[in-house]
Amino acid sequence: MKIIPHFFGVRKMEIVKTENLTFEYIRRDENDNVEGITTAVDNVSIDVKQGEFIAILGHNGSGKSTLAKHLNAILFPTEGTVWVNGLDTKDLDNLWTVRNTAGMVFQNPDNQIIGQIVEEDVGFGPENMGVPTKEIWERVEESLKVVGMYEYRKSSPNRLSGGQKQRVSIAGVLAMHPKCIVLDEPTAMLDPIGRKEVIDAVRGLNDVEKITIILITHNMDEIVHADRVFVMDKGHIEMEGTPREIFSQVERLKELRLCVPQVTEIAYELKKRGLPIPAGILTIDELTEALKKCR
Repeated sequence: MKIIPHFFGVRKMEIVKTENLTFEYIRRDENDNVEGITTAVDNVSIDVKQGEFIAILGHNGSGKSTLAKHLNAILFPTEGTVWVNGLDTKDLDNLWTVRNTAGMVFQNPDNQIIGQIVEEDVGFGPENMGVPTKEIWERVEESLKVVGMYEYRKSSPNRLSGGQKQRVSIAGVLAMHPKCIVLDEPTAMLDPIGRKEVIDAVRGLNDVEKITIILITHNMDEIVHADRVFVMDKGHIEMEGTPREIFSQVERLKELRLCVPQVTEIAYELKKRGLPIPAGILTIDELTEALKKCR
């Protein structure tokens, strides 16, 4: 895997920060009168250091996707502030820089892929940024190699699987050399093989390229390797911690209508039955080792 030089020299500074972020959806009737107000994000403050892998969890309607759209300046706060690399997203003069700094990948790759050929699609973003042609093709090659899709560069996206399309979408964002990538439920429409392809690619971006990852998901299995996890409910941050700290609170997660990974559930039930299993088991290997010690 080729390392993209742009990402060397990462400093542990805040790349994304929200302070008392509140966002309200206003419903209006046909006469433009206000019918109701829904608070989708309610007084949320988080900070993300450059190079971190952050997961934001929550059931449908918890506010996690609305929060994600603020990190790329698709939405703007009703109250509070969002900073991306130190820039206030409400300042329209910062809009272009913010969106180049924090790239966005959505759950349906068909809504993000516009090119007829894979390599043309990946090059679309850099071309709009005014990147010289020679550098565009260098970025396209590098980005496709990073996500394992270089051999499909001449293919039509229509011939790709869901997981492959999503990796092309990620490559398209990666080619714009963002410091951070926000992924809004990128595996929601994929089968298990496609989910694994995408999560492996995302982990590679973080581990090897040192790109900050903010993964929005309701799939607990996808957050095992995150540095920190935020759990949302009704627009609030209800839990924060490492994956092990979060998975140690099985009953609380169930109260928030979230499932835990099967291996964590098994370990939890065994512990309830008296076996000395540590809390927060994350993998099958961990459970196997714990059971060996129970002999």
